[in-house]
Amino acid sequence: MAKWLGWLDASDYGDMHMTPNHPSIQPSIHPTIQPSSHLTIQPFSCILLPMFRPTFSRVPRVEWLLLGFLLFSVLWRGGKSLEATWMLVAVAAILTTADAIRGSKKIDPPSLLRSFGGARNGELTPLRPLRRTSEGQGMENYFLSLWVLVFGFLSWTTLSYFFSTTGNYGLDEVLRDGALVLIFLWTMRHAGGESGAGFLHRFIHTMTIAALLGTFFGLLVYVMQPVNRFVGTFFDYRFHTDYWPNAWAQFVLLTWPVIVLWMQGKSGKLRFAGCGLLGIVLGTLLLSYSRGAMIAFGGQILLLGFLVGVNSRRNIGQELKMDPSAKLRGKWKIIAAKIVVVFVTAIALFFTANAVRGEFHAVQSVGEKITFTGDEGGSSIDEREQFWKQSIVLISERPLFGWGPYSFRFVQQRFQTGVLQTSDHPHNVFLKLAVERGIPAAIFFIVFLLCALLPVVKLQIADCRAATLQSAICNRMFLLVALLGVLAHNLIDFNLQFVGIALPFWMMFGILAGHGKSLEISQDKFGVLNKKFVHKIDLIIAVILMTVALREGAFLVTSSIGRHAETRGDSSTALAWYDRSTPEWFSRDMHLSRALLATMRGETLRAQEAMDVFLHLNAEDPRGWRLQGDIAREEGDIAAAVDGYGNAYALGKWNDLSITLALAETLIENEPLLLIQMKLEMDALLGSFVEAIAHNEHFIALSHNAEDAIALAALLAEEFPDSAPRYEVLAARADFAMRAERAKVKSRPVGYLW
Repeated sequence: MAKWLGWLDASDYGDMHMTPNHPSIQPSIHPTIQPSSHLTIQPFSCILLPMFRPTFSRVPRVEWLLLGFLLFSVLWRGGKSLEATWMLVAVAAILTTADAIRGSKKIDPPSLLRSFGGARNGELTPLRPLRRTSEGQGMENYFLSLWVLVFGFLSWTTLSYFFSTTGNYGLDEVLRDGALVLIFLWTMRHAGGESGAGFLHRFIHTMTIAALLGTFFGLLVYVMQPVNRFVGTFFDYRFHTDYWPNAWAQFVLLTWPVIVLWMQGKSGKLRFAGCGLLGIVLGTLLLSYSRGAMIAFGGQILLLGFLVGVNSRRNIGQELKMDPSAKLRGKWKIIAAKIVVVFVTAIALFFTANAVRGEFHAVQSVGEKITFTGDEGGSSIDEREQFWKQSIVLISERPLFGWGPYSFRFVQQRFQTGVLQTSDHPHNVFLKLAVERGIPAAIFFIVFLLCALLPVVKLQIADCRAATLQSAICNRMFLLVALLGVLAHNLIDFNLQFVGIALPFWMMFGILAGHGKSLEISQDKFGVLNKKFVHKIDLIIAVILMTVALREGAFLVTSSIGRHAETRGDSSTALAWYDRSTPEWFSRDMHLSRALLATMRGETLRAQEAMDVFLHLNAEDPRGWRLQGDIAREEGDIAAAVDGYGNAYALGKWNDLSITLALAETLIENEPLLLIQMKLEMDALLGSFVEAIAHNEHFIALSHNAEDAIALAALLAEEFPDSAPRYEVLAARADFAMRAERAKVKSRPVGYLW
């Protein structure tokens, strides 16, 4: 049993036990391996470079590209940027094209003979194929099923975009998921064969490097910047709101089992050092204060314990026979000591980092976070429950193709019942897919997960009971723990929009899905025809994705130039560049900006033209209807203005109080009776906003809503003198809270990095 827990004991990392007479493997995995069945332990003075450099010797260029981009995606904003998505498409296209050029003859045979196997007595350890795949043609059908499922998911996602109600958004999600599907298939092909062990080994090293570098930079940010939760590299320094601690926590859930695999095959001293590194990474999970991630981490530990238990029930007796009890107890003491090192290091980092941070900035209270008595209170739980219920309603309204990729942030607003209780997603991966892309897309994804994971889980349990192939069991086990931990966290959150999480997530699925590959796959004409057909379809998809990315990339540049000109206040230049970008599919808010700038310049016809395009693409955005009301009001069309403000009010009254203010001003001038009818509703809405401002919920006291609340209270007090005292009290509360919160922010120490 102790030997089975290779990362804690002295058993070697499977793919580092390479047979010396296998030249295609040995030099690319570890040049220090001698022509014997034993692993040469390097001196401690040579640890740092040999720890990583030999792993990446003689790596294929396309693999360098993939692993290099994986590292970049983690370290650059966690991959949540348009440039990361466009680069992901390019990487996927290059990988797919390279495979097509090489042809099937040069691609490793579909086998994981050595991908997860270790070495026993100087020989490579093959993996036992899945039970249901003993027939070669059955295995071919198994992988064809996975191929059909992922392309069914991608095809339905594309259809949902064509039928989207929010067509100015969502194209980036289609491109990203398309690229991830291609990389999944590429990984599944290349994780097998003779080079598969080396690929897995290099993937593990890349993820470990990414985690350690992310931890280092994250500690600098946590200590030196005002953000009070650990975010690693998952932030955008340009915006004070773009810090994503829950995303970093999910990255840790994905990475810590991989670090455990990296620790295998290391010497005793280095393995203890690895325990310290693992403890540091897990310490950042504590510093993220992510309650959901901590629950998911607990689930990972329970799953790990279950798999250990399945193995130990069968094997503990055999180990007692093979090992004297005293020696076995000594091994368990070493295991316990290393576990203690991990958790003591994690806790020590937590308190040390907070102590250092306390010299510069305020530290989050652990007690308040646990008891939901902090600034956010219990809103995170209450709002998630609302999002899930609202998602069910949205699914029932458009069950087939959904509302369109990235539509939740717009279509959910109409169901809001509280101030700023909105989100970009429903905090559940399956609900997000069903709402935005339709029930079939969610079904495709769920069935894919089951088909990819269930056979591996069954094989894992069967191999544990058989007490065979311990290195393969260990590798599969920790990758399963990583993937299931991320899936569990995505049941209460959603962070797969980060390329730095989604890319390794899909790559791990590709590695695990390849477990069923067998050397006995049929080589008849039918199998060859299927392989050629699959490669052609993959290549066609890659070409389409790359063509779209190149086309839209040009417009991203021109619209970005216009946006920078708008920021400088140069409206003429901005409009000129926006006009050049009008054919853009992924237009986002570009047409809205065109309309706003034209309205400010008094060019209402030009503004209306831009608004017509915007509302045709997205009639679910209250900002568009608000601006439509402004344009109509500028032209003197009061009925159209009331209609525009009314639509904006119905969609976004809980997020933007300026809509209510504009509607009230218009009604006072032209429809006073309608204002009287809406008085009670506006009073309740104003009261809710003032209450939220008083408690600074979602930092609302720092937004324009505070000024709008004061202005709306003054307007209604003038129009309804009998209620003036109440409005004056509301205005005073909002003004006091606004000034207090903004003074608090100004008094805080500024960031020391930027």
